[in-house]
Amino acid sequence: MAYTPANINQLVQEIQSSGLAYNNRYEVLVYTPRFMGSSRINLMKSMSLRCDSVTIPGRGFSTTPFRFYGPARNMPYEQIYSGEVSMSVMLSEDLRERKFFEEWMSGVSSIFNYKMGFYSDYTTIVDIDVINKQDQSTYTFTLEEVYPKAIGDIQVGYDKDNEFMRQDVTLCYRKYTQIQRPPQQQQQAPLPAPEAAVQRFITRPGGGIDRVGADGTVNGILGG
Repeated sequence: MAYTPANINQLVQEIQSSGLAYNNRYEVLVYTPRFMGSSRINLMKSMSLRCDSVTIPGRGFSTTPFRFYGPARNMPYEQIYSGEVSMSVMLSEDLRERKFFEEWMSGVSSIFNYKMGFYSDYTTIVDIDVINKQDQSTYTFTLEEVYPKAIGDIQVGYDKDNEFMRQDVTLCYRKYTQIQRPPQQQQQAPLPAPEAAVQRFITRPGGGIDRVGADGTVNGILGG
């Protein structure tokens, strides 16, 4: 027999014991690809703050009908990922965020001779952290082999008084992995001080940027 809450008190107790995840509690970090070097730490931090919406990716299976006897079974034979993630960024006055994605796309394919770059040079990783009301990361989705597929257009007009610009970007990725933070790890991890926030970003060997968490991990992985 399926279990159903006997009364509203059990539902309240369940929510109080495990909490709720909120759509507006998240953090996004776009790591610079190799060809762009590692001098964009301040822009990466700013981009993380200005990303006002992002899509958490999904996945599934491709299936094929298999019949031995009786009704057919849909048997899975490969994993499929949605392959794309949409994000929106509030633009600075000098449109530096738009410039960043324009430069990134030019690394994928030159606007002058249309030659394609090396895949390993223009792909990178993107972290999407789900955070709780104590500003602690509870779940991290790491997108691998990411590059921008499309930069959305921006509509301007005289009737848009006091409206600020947003840049929509579509990112391609190959697959994602996830890390769930256990409650005891969340309680032991001290919150980073504001003045030490920049120190969470470090240069990755060979180019790019990595992030050091308050618990001493790099990208959520404890170093040896």
